[in-house]
Amino acid sequence: MKHILLYLALFTLSLVFSNALYAQDAADKLNMLEIVVSNLVTRIEALEKRLNALEKTMSTDTSKKILKKDSYHKDAPLPSSMGGHEDIGDGFFVKNVRFVPFGVNVLFTGEITNKSEKNFRFAKFSLEVYDDRDLLVKKEEFTIPDMPKNSAKTFETMLLEVDINSINRYIIKAVK
Repeated sequence: MKHILLYLALFTLSLVFSNALYAQDAADKLNMLEIVVSNLVTRIEALEKRLNALEKTMSTDTSKKILKKDSYHKDAPLPSSMGGHEDIGDGFFVKNVRFVPFGVNVLFTGEITNKSEKNFRFAKFSLEVYDDRDLLVKKEEFTIPDMPKNSAKTFETMLLEVDINSINRYIIKAVK
């Protein structure tokens, strides 16, 4: 009977000791995972800082890229101007057109003036972007709300999945 009790005591001790080792193993593994996650977070934050700096550098370099007045379609008549604005038809004029990189997209911005005799609840425009081989890269439509006659409004529209370097010229016109 003493042997059985001794055996049970040793068995119980071994269970307690092995559970303690198992708990210690689990705690060690958890600590290691915390260290790995912490290192990954630090690396991600460093990459994010680098990416932000790169985007800032790229946007200041390419936001200065304003397309020239002679970048209109060859078949279109030369635009008339109104104090720095270019005539895009139907009494609308545009100025300060810019293409700014925005990740894998391009943000198209500018200012449109309504010199027509009509007030527009929604003025609709189309934008066509061409590459240096004169191939259509993208065609988009955008709307500017509340355009009364003799008013000017800024606008912006996103050109999805367009490389800014592929933009050679554009055509913007009012849509009836």
